[in-house]
Amino acid sequence: MEHQTATGPIEAITRRVREARNRKGMTAQELADRLKESGVPWDRGTVTKLETGRRQNVSVVELLALARALDVAPIHLLVPLEDGGTYMATPNEPVKTARARYWIRGLVPLGRTDVRVFRTEVPSSELEAWDEERQAHDEQEHREAPKR
Repeated sequence: MEHQTATGPIEAITRRVREARNRKGMTAQELADRLKESGVPWDRGTVTKLETGRRQNVSVVELLALARALDVAPIHLLVPLEDGGTYMATPNEPVKTARARYWIRGLVPLGRTDVRVFRTEVPSSELEAWDEERQAHDEQEHREAPKR
């Protein structure tokens, strides 16, 4: 995978914030006002600097506030929506964009991760939900299977 064509987190956030704000018909000032209401003291200039790439960092708190202000899930600001691209999961680890989204959601590990260790950090309520979902899917497939 080419490092030059891979999208990094800040590049993705920059583009996605601009796209989401424009899609909502929101001005940079309106986004800044919403962020202030959430406790993040941004002004119009800070929004503009982010969207034009002149601000090269976003804290986790800022990312969450941006997602809330734009009515989107944080993952949809952090990772491009398009599949088929490459995303820099770390500065030295390009992965397919879809794989990055699955990893961030906690659904799949990256690269050389021990899956057993990866799964130990999942809350039991999520494991139970996965089991219920898998069981419902299996039952649906059984009902739809052709009778012999």
